[in-house]
Amino acid sequence: MPVFAYRGLGADGRSVNGVVDADSARTARGKLRASGIFPTDLNEESNAAQRSAATQALQSEVADLRAHAGLTTLRGPGVQVDLANGVPGPDQGGQTGYLVNFQDVQDIANLLFAQGAEGVSVNGRRITPLSAFSGSAGQVVIDQGPPISSPLKVLAVGDRNRMEAALNDPSAVPDIRAREVQFQLQIHFIGNPDLTLPAYDSSLEIPHVITG
Repeated sequence: MPVFAYRGLGADGRSVNGVVDADSARTARGKLRASGIFPTDLNEESNAAQRSAATQALQSEVADLRAHAGLTTLRGPGVQVDLANGVPGPDQGGQTGYLVNFQDVQDIANLLFAQGAEGVSVNGRRITPLSAFSGSAGQVVIDQGPPISSPLKVLAVGDRNRMEAALNDPSAVPDIRAREVQFQLQIHFIGNPDLTLPAYDSSLEIPHVITG
């Protein structure tokens, strides 16, 4: 169906412009008048212009999808959250107490995504809302990547104010706050006006070995 670009006056007398789909210029004018717009200029857009607009819209959608999937570098304001093993108690003879585990990291990442994070990285590795967390004995494995351990640095770019407010709210991450009190889990965060997250790198994953 042809597309017509128009300029005209709205019901309030103000200038308006846009596009309208119609079989003909006459039909286009009728549609505009029915919606309260008096057209002063009406021109049919060429097929090339329509294809160009559609291409630009598609490219924008693909870029948004790539950004959401973590496939592009992301820069902006956000927060930095540092996690470290619990401080040994006096009766532990200098042995490390509580060990940061994958659940701690997952809880923080989920909170940040829920509070407006557009992207998150852990120790320089980009993750997504669908990333899988596992591990044991103080090691954290994300998306089948190499194990990482304390100290852990979580960076998030997005709505800095919302993320800081949530991290300040003890009720937002009650399990982590409980481990902070009971096991001296170390957790600190700070806002930052300019953070950069790398794109997701699938080469960091450990390849599967198939045995016969």
